[in-house]
Amino acid sequence: MKKVLCICAVGLLLGFFTTSCDKKCQCKTYVNGALSTTGDPFEVESGKKCSDYNSSVTVLGITTEVKCTTSM
Repeated sequence: MKKVLCICAVGLLLGFFTTSCDKKCQCKTYVNGALSTTGDPFEVESGKKCSDYNSSVTVLGITTEVKCTTSM
């Protein structure tokens, strides 16, 4: 029983530390599937996730995508 409580406590502490850190996103821009640019990491606005910054636009057959992932 003590081992289970210890494992749960460690899990809670680990969860607390990973969510309390300042999260940063790094976005990459792709043109027709090829990597075009990689932006500098930036801090996420309150209440948003990195995936909220993803986008895709197609104009005249050229697709431009922005894919953002979490970076520390």
